Amino acid sequence: MKDITINSNQFLLKSVAEELRLPLVQISRLAELSRSSYSDSSDEMKTIESSADLALQLLESYILGVELGDKQKEIELSPITIGAVMNDVAHQVYRIANQNNCDIELLIKTSKPIMGNYEAIKMAYLNIAHSIILANSSIGNTKRKSVIFAVYGRGPKNMAGVYGNDIQINKTSWEKSMSIFYKTRQKIPEFSSINASGFFVASSILDSMSLSLNPSKYKGRKGLVAGFPLSQQLSLI
Repeated sequence: MKDITINSNQFLLKSVAEELRLPLVQISRLAELSRSSYSDSSDEMKTIESSADLALQLLESYILGVELGDKQKEIELSPITIGAVMNDVAHQVYRIANQNNCDIELLIKTSKPIMGNYEAIKMAYLNIAHSIILANSSIGNTKRKSVIFAVYGRGPKNMAGVYGNDIQINKTSWEKSMSIFYKTRQKIPEFSSINASGFFVASSILDSMSLSLNPSKYKGRKGLVAGFPLSQQLSLI
């Protein structure tokens, strides 16, 4: 009964999310038009446009996560490299990173192929990146920070992670937050100033492809990472 209730709630929220898409698109486009027409309101309109775009992305990601989690539908896979996905994500979040006083570092250490769904994985990492960028910017001090997009090999997997300055996230807090995700609207304690919904939505998308998102450290930074099994057949080509 519990699983049925969770699934029913997910599909109900999916319907609500689909209804909210159009007004968010309208808000974003109106803000864009106002920004180009009235220079004196440029900063305010830019903030409204960015907020609407982020909310729209979160809704789209949630809808995708529910659809991918529907066991009656088969997920389409194709040969991809995680480095290409992360490069795409890094370029897509550059504007909001710059607005939030963050630099982007892209460190691709391996290009071995995997079988995956490019758009789904990209959507997951867009949500992770946006949440970490916003977490970085919420930490009070004005010193410019950086977000690292890293891809590196570890045994039979490509590891892909996003890491930020002063991000305090560990295994205990992550597991606790994930365990109560379906029970209450609780934020990860270390991200008390922002909503970490993007992390949960990303985790849901990756979980539908039997991939696990976990806390990790890289070059002295903390963040979240997932491991992607290599395609042995493609590696031989």
